[in-house]
Amino acid sequence: MSQGPSPSANSYPAAWHPTPNGHDERYWDGTSWTDAYRPRAGAAPAYSNQYGAPAGYVQHMAPNHGPAVASMVLGICSLVLWWFGIITGIIGLILGATSLKHCQPRGMKRGRGMAIAGIVCSCIALALWLIVLLAIGAASNSNGY
Repeated sequence: MSQGPSPSANSYPAAWHPTPNGHDERYWDGTSWTDAYRPRAGAAPAYSNQYGAPAGYVQHMAPNHGPAVASMVLGICSLVLWWFGIITGIIGLILGATSLKHCQPRGMKRGRGMAIAGIVCSCIALALWLIVLLAIGAASNSNGY
């Protein structure tokens, strides 16, 4: 990624400055470069893909947080594969709870929604297993023992 020119703190005012690629500008806040980019004013957009999106509008998305994805998958598996529901439900609940800390809104990793989905699915599966175990226990106590 192009860092742009490297001005000293006194050489450039806080403003938008052109990047070496000639199509966009980067913001200098007076002391350091920010992560803000925009298409250069007056420049014809360079169409870079088959859908006609200007090159200046390409956004780099943060990667998904792995434990959040695993939490969602295990939560869904705990509902669908009922015979593994306790194991996958507990693991999915733990992974989802720990990944919520790493997936803050505007954080470095995406996946907050997947972590919440994993927690909800895991909790539903564990609650169903608890109901089944309580029903088995009540049925065994009703036989006269």
